Amino acid sequence: MRRRFELAPAAASAGLTGLSWIHHASGVSVGEHLVYGLATTAAGALTGGGLKHKHKGIATAGAGSMTVLADAWIGAALGPSVPSLIASAVVTGGAYVAYVPWLVKSRQQQLALQVKAAKSGVTAAGLGTDTQAPRLTGATREESGLMQALVAMLSVPAVDVTALEYTRFGWRAVVVLPPGRDTAPHKVIARRDQLATNLGLPGKLRLAKGERDNELVAYLYESDPLASAIPWPGPSATTCTEPAVLGVDAYGEPVKVPLLYNHTLIGGATDNGKSGIQSVLIAWAVACADAEVLLIDMKPGAVEFGPWRDCALALADTPSRAMQLLKWVWAEVERRGAVLAEHGEKKWIPGKHGPAWFVFIDELAELIRRVPAAAKLIESLLQVARFVGITLVCATQSPSNRVFGGSTDGRQQYQVRIGLGAKESTTSNLIFGPGAYGDGWCLDELDLPGKFLRWDREHQVPVDARAFWMTEEDVAATSHRYAREEAESGAREHPEPSPEPEDDPTPPKPPTPPSGGPGGGRPVLRAVPTFPDGSEMPDERVEALWRAIEKAGAKGVTYGDLVALDLPDFRARSSIDVYVLKWRRKGWVEEAGKQGRAMAYRTVPRLQVPSVPAADDRTAPVTVGG
Repeated sequence: MRRRFELAPAAASAGLTGLSWIHHASGVSVGEHLVYGLATTAAGALTGGGLKHKHKGIATAGAGSMTVLADAWIGAALGPSVPSLIASAVVTGGAYVAYVPWLVKSRQQQLALQVKAAKSGVTAAGLGTDTQAPRLTGATREESGLMQALVAMLSVPAVDVTALEYTRFGWRAVVVLPPGRDTAPHKVIARRDQLATNLGLPGKLRLAKGERDNELVAYLYESDPLASAIPWPGPSATTCTEPAVLGVDAYGEPVKVPLLYNHTLIGGATDNGKSGIQSVLIAWAVACADAEVLLIDMKPGAVEFGPWRDCALALADTPSRAMQLLKWVWAEVERRGAVLAEHGEKKWIPGKHGPAWFVFIDELAELIRRVPAAAKLIESLLQVARFVGITLVCATQSPSNRVFGGSTDGRQQYQVRIGLGAKESTTSNLIFGPGAYGDGWCLDELDLPGKFLRWDREHQVPVDARAFWMTEEDVAATSHRYAREEAESGAREHPEPSPEPEDDPTPPKPPTPPSGGPGGGRPVLRAVPTFPDGSEMPDERVEALWRAIEKAGAKGVTYGDLVALDLPDFRARSSIDVYVLKWRRKGWVEEAGKQGRAMAYRTVPRLQVPSVPAADDRTAPVTVGG
């Protein structure tokens, strides 16, 4: 049955008049007449005040109240009579004078909404019939509230709300939006605060683009499931063919990261948990019997990766050692490629062909800044190392094109991306790709260290998660438990509960010495070249220029002779002069006299340094990780 809202004023006036006649029949005392009079006078005064101060709302309310009270007073005083009927008719007419324009406007708005709904593919059956608040109705309170909030914001109803599910901490729904430029998911996400206000439900609203172009995923967290740190439960696997369990998401489900064959990028602002996430992943890798870890830490003293030294195949903590390690990894790629070609196979399988390698790089941007030549090598490793079972796990605060070499966007090679809290929206786009922030990958909404968003082929809708927290004691115990033991085969043996010792045990055989190259043992990285003050030479081209001057001996060498050597980047006198002048100021190079019309230069003899014990890495070869 259709409701006739047009009859509402007449029905209200007739009901009021009838009540006043009933009051007349029961008798009206002098005091009650006085109350009627005072109320009517007060309404009249309110009307006068509104007119005096030109306040239309107050004047209208006062006039309406005075008319209604006067009608009731007349009916109560005279009962069923002509004056009472006249007063009732005046009240009814006045009500329609104000009601009809509002009713017409409301009907026009409802008709416009129905037209838009029809164009958007929404059937009329889904539209409500309340002319005061045209809306969409749903099967649940949350669904109805979400549909109404979208209509209020977009003036167009959603096509449908699907997959509404409840969790321990709130609910989640997928909304199918109507087509249109202003109804696209990223447009709705940009107005999240307005939608949350319209929704009017307690909790924190998160929005994200769904798997389809016109889908919007809405999360309402009534409580924060990730407010407390989550203790690390221990290694999650014994083989790298199983994914690493990194933490727990907002639904209480474990976050599994398929690290094998998937280069991983970890980005976010400082002090938001990048090193903590890397520690969890390293702990997973060292616990796998078919995996090895190689570490590059550009922080002085390797403060992040240093505690993992004993269980790593290699640890590089200076620019020169990092470059040597990357070259060693590249040599291993070539060796493994040759092995696969020899056996007619296309993919390196851990356990069958040998262990998988996981190369963890902390502060990738700092490595590229200090060793620019590393950018091209890392770019090549990202492109070709996967098929031979070598995976890069890189953490950086600045995931830009410059970090990945500048010529190409190396981010495309990262099949797993993990974003932690950041202050700027641009960080989301740098980690997850252009336009990611508009699709709901909002890292600036992650308010606690360790909270992150994860993207990979199987997870392309953002869901809040938090990584496990490893204490310093956890790291130390894990590193000690899985410390490397070089057996005859060169493979690491994981500690197992040992039996009771024998009365007369057989002395253990000495371990096979490391090969120092691809295919077996830890790499032996030789002492890096240094200047007379002990500082490292920045790269190979500077070292070549220094060696050329040093080789000339006491007679020295001229700029012309150095140019004739055709050294890379030193084919002009001006490029050579920059370094020679700097070394002369430091007292490392001096004039050796003229050769013809040109001045020759030679290196100043180095002071003899007292010998030090062989264990000191200033004289002995540096075994990275040992």
